[in-house]
Amino acid sequence: MPIEEPDLKRMAGDPWIYKLPPICPECGYNLTGLTSPRCPECGRVFHRKEVEQRARELSYEMLRLKDVNEVPGYGLKAVIGGFAFFGLTRLAGFKSVPAVVGILVGVLAVGLGLSVFRARRLPSSMIEELPAPPNYMLGVGVALLGILLIAVSILA
Repeated sequence: MPIEEPDLKRMAGDPWIYKLPPICPECGYNLTGLTSPRCPECGRVFHRKEVEQRARELSYEMLRLKDVNEVPGYGLKAVIGGFAFFGLTRLAGFKSVPAVVGILVGVLAVGLGLSVFRARRLPSSMIEELPAPPNYMLGVGVALLGILLIAVSILA
């Protein structure tokens, strides 16, 4: 689909107002300095509006991911607390309450652990812009501990 002339002039003339560079909606190629509405990497024809929309989405996602490793850390604290609660209440003779709480905390821990993988939505050049690289091992570990807590709660 060809680009109309006014869009092309606007692309070349208006300054870029976003913190992130303009990137191709298809392949993530940095479009800074281009005067043609075609990506030199993948050949896709693009409109400035969709490039701006992608920049807004990525800016929002970068903001959400500024503390990318803290969320799985909260999941680790929750699952440790869940195991402690489960063990202490089972020793006290309770059966159903620890199981329900263990399952709920386990599901929460799995979700918090896997939240680190939201960073995979970003182009690799933007992952480098995060304050800390995503700790995928922490996320997987927390998720596995959450699954273990769920299993223990169901089987015990």
